[in-house]
Amino acid sequence: MNDYRNNEWTRAGAPTPAPDGATAPPGTARPLAQPLSGRRVPRRSSGHRHSSSSSRRKLKRMRLFAVVLLIALVATAMAGVMVFFKMKQYRGDTQQLTIDLRRAEGELARARERLTEMNNDLRILLANRIPGVAELITNRQLEINDQYVRNITFVQSGVGDDQTIEFSAVLQNTRQGPILPKVDVVLFDESGLQTGAVHLSKSQTVTPADLPELQPGETRTYSGQIQLQRQAPSKYFVVDVN
Repeated sequence: MNDYRNNEWTRAGAPTPAPDGATAPPGTARPLAQPLSGRRVPRRSSGHRHSSSSSRRKLKRMRLFAVVLLIALVATAMAGVMVFFKMKQYRGDTQQLTIDLRRAEGELARARERLTEMNNDLRILLANRIPGVAELITNRQLEINDQYVRNITFVQSGVGDDQTIEFSAVLQNTRQGPILPKVDVVLFDESGLQTGAVHLSKSQTVTPADLPELQPGETRTYSGQIQLQRQAPSKYFVVDVN
């Protein structure tokens, strides 16, 4: 039977020593080399490398997000602390302002009381010096009810040195016979010095009168300007009725 073995697989080599040290006869085939022992290291696939790179990117993003979140939390905490101390400072300032305001209101109330007392004392002194003196109030009808004079109204007009005081007085005759009005309006400053005066006359009547006398049951309104003698503010007035 023909031998089909390749000569390269049965190539004769160096004599193989026999177990007893004898040399193997020529032509004896050399045994084949034994395969290497040990586990072979498997190659990493490209898919595994891609998964590892993706995991590293995700980890970096998570770390970056954590850093940004930590910075935001720290900034929020610092802002909260600053707002807390600011609010505490504002509350302290508000309390102090409230205390100062109450103190100022108390002082103002006491000052008003002293001013009222001084005005009352001054009116008493003026009343002793000038009978019938009263406080001058503008744009208000002031009741007089002295004989035939019912009321009077003062109006301040003009600016600066051109300021004047206008008046409007109502007279009524409730007697049986005619009355010739003799009325003087005198103004005074806060110290009691005269600042102006006017005498009522027929020419000042709002409705033209034929006679200077005020007839029984007749009511007349007199209106005009009071000539000021001094530029000091007028604080008091007297309606002198004769």
